[in-house]
Amino acid sequence: MSDTPSDELDDLARQVLDVMLRPKRRVRPRIAEAFRDAEDMEVETPDGSVMSWRVGKGPATLLVHGWEDDNCLWGPIADKCFQLGRAVVAMDLPGHGFSKSELTSPDVAARAIAAVAAAQGPIDSIVGHSFGCIASMQAMTAGLAVPRVAFIAPPIPRMSERWKRITEKGVPDDVVARAQELYAAEHADRAPSFDPEAAAEDMKAKALFVHSLDDESCPASNSQDLKRAWPGAKIILTDELGHRLIAQDSATLDRIIDFVEGFGS
Repeated sequence: MSDTPSDELDDLARQVLDVMLRPKRRVRPRIAEAFRDAEDMEVETPDGSVMSWRVGKGPATLLVHGWEDDNCLWGPIADKCFQLGRAVVAMDLPGHGFSKSELTSPDVAARAIAAVAAAQGPIDSIVGHSFGCIASMQAMTAGLAVPRVAFIAPPIPRMSERWKRITEKGVPDDVVARAQELYAAEHADRAPSFDPEAAAEDMKAKALFVHSLDDESCPASNSQDLKRAWPGAKIILTDELGHRLIAQDSATLDRIIDFVEGFGS
């Protein structure tokens, strides 16, 4: 039994949650050159407002960046889509870039994705990177319907692993336990136990997974596992592009755009 007073324990536990849910921002938000003249829109969500940008008219591809990234990831693909006449919508997830909300988690990000899709639609496809893939999947599980998705370097997050890593950093067991209790209580209605592999089995959208074999952050086995679970999904495995560069590699983006456009499928 802990000797830590309950108020102090709660304060320490909330500090742990703050670290988990508050991404590190850049000192100054930035915007990709492709979106400087775009139609921007601040979209209200249940968790605070987020910024989004649209380039082009008609059905658009929604671009969803990963953890501690922003809209600038998507400059290269936005340029390619613009040349082809394909509309794109980019956003800064909650806690990122120009978005005013501070905290995020997969369920918070999922609600923001759904809100941007509704405000900036029509959306006929999603291209996501890393954390943005899982948040997009959670939005789709909650009802966001898109015909096609291309997911680049997805993680398969496990809350148990996140708690384990926090403990390994020297946080006392009673503080971690209290943080878990607070998280469970506050996220009881927000799918805290979201399982991407289980969710993939029921997906209706056509899916493409893209991964570099040398990804230093998320192993390529993640995409392979999700591909096996997702009915009819396809996969592209490449190498020497790491975790982030793959989302800006010209040849890889050409194949993603071909998929989004429906070529060959």
